[in-house]
Amino acid sequence: MTIDSTTDFSPLVREGGVHSAVYTDDTVFAAELERIFYRDWVYLAHESEIPEPGDYCTKWIGNQKVIVVRDSDGEVHGFFNRCRHRGTALCNLESGNAKFFQCPYHGWSYNTRGKLVGVPYPSRYGADFKKNELGLAPLPRFDAYRGFIFASLSGEAPELLAHLGRTTEYIDLFLSGSPTEQIELSAGVSKSLFRGNWKFVGMDGYHVNFVHKTVLDLEEQRFRGDDYVRGMRNSDKSPNESWDLGGGHSRLNLSLTDRVEIGRVSTTAVAGEIPDTDGGRSYFQAMIDRWGTREKAQEVINLSRDVHLHIWPNLQLIGSQVRVIRPLSAGMTEVIGYPAMLAGVPPEINEKRLRAYEWFNGVAGFGGPDDTEIFERNQIGLECDNEPWLVLTRGMSDAQSGVGGTVVGNVTDEVPQRAQLRRWLEDMQPAGTR
Repeated sequence: MTIDSTTDFSPLVREGGVHSAVYTDDTVFAAELERIFYRDWVYLAHESEIPEPGDYCTKWIGNQKVIVVRDSDGEVHGFFNRCRHRGTALCNLESGNAKFFQCPYHGWSYNTRGKLVGVPYPSRYGADFKKNELGLAPLPRFDAYRGFIFASLSGEAPELLAHLGRTTEYIDLFLSGSPTEQIELSAGVSKSLFRGNWKFVGMDGYHVNFVHKTVLDLEEQRFRGDDYVRGMRNSDKSPNESWDLGGGHSRLNLSLTDRVEIGRVSTTAVAGEIPDTDGGRSYFQAMIDRWGTREKAQEVINLSRDVHLHIWPNLQLIGSQVRVIRPLSAGMTEVIGYPAMLAGVPPEINEKRLRAYEWFNGVAGFGGPDDTEIFERNQIGLECDNEPWLVLTRGMSDAQSGVGGTVVGNVTDEVPQRAQLRRWLEDMQPAGTR
């Protein structure tokens, strides 16, 4: 396929179907970088990654590396990771603390506000050299919602809240598991690569009972004789739901069959049980103090502990995880997982969350590697494109209209996949027609 700024991608998507080139074609991928990752709002970092003045981290927007830094006054900035002299990347480390960023090539130095403060041997520059005009280039759009930092490389992007739409109520829900309604990405990070397309990493309630057989086997052993029904959460008989939230955002609602009580948990793939210990009871009391009643505290814990939310294009909040999707090519993706620790809770609560994250989502866990393998098999299969159209019609005729223009289906329906493709096609329209 030959692509230029006028290329129309609409022939690659039809109602209930998508052409395999959307996932395999390198020129399609190049257009995705330009039209999605360099125009939309993209998730960068969480404010807890840079808690102190001078703290910084480096992140990626497509192929462009950027710096997120907290200055000496506590204000957070986003800059392109590029010296204004010869274009050298300033920061090679993923995180650190610095008073200045010095270019390793010729020593130009910038403070944490991006101002150029040092140029070696300045006598060789002429009178027209204006140091105050050569600070680090700021990201065109830079904003945050409740600690989640986003950026857009397009000055024409809408306001962040307009982009987030209905996802804000589920971000709020994700945070509500803490009595202070805050999280901290302080427990490290896990990274994995898979040989497949970035759009595979989505909200898919249909695959669980097949791809994650080992998880189901272990759950069955643990809960046998305890009213456990194998695979019930992810079947066509389940009351659980898949949602199109609009704007390419989607979610799975798994709370309808998932309840937690002190000392008991109904599944091992969520954000950790509440132990029947002093710490567990202390946490529950803190939640009662925050929400007013035992019943409300129980409801908030149940709903917050297994949020499954996809924020277009690259952020997912799942259980006790903040997951970031980084596309590298049409057939290569990096997945970066941050265990989300709750602020203001006893240490053993966060230990349970961390163990739950490791158990399922860690690179050596029981769930994440399953997904990696199936994504790679998917990519291999898509190269056999004699019959290139993929079928995404599951639940299409039965989907219901929900509140505020949402679309709701059974948890196994392909509501999220169709939501993703609608936004993909919208974003991929030629410049001037979007």
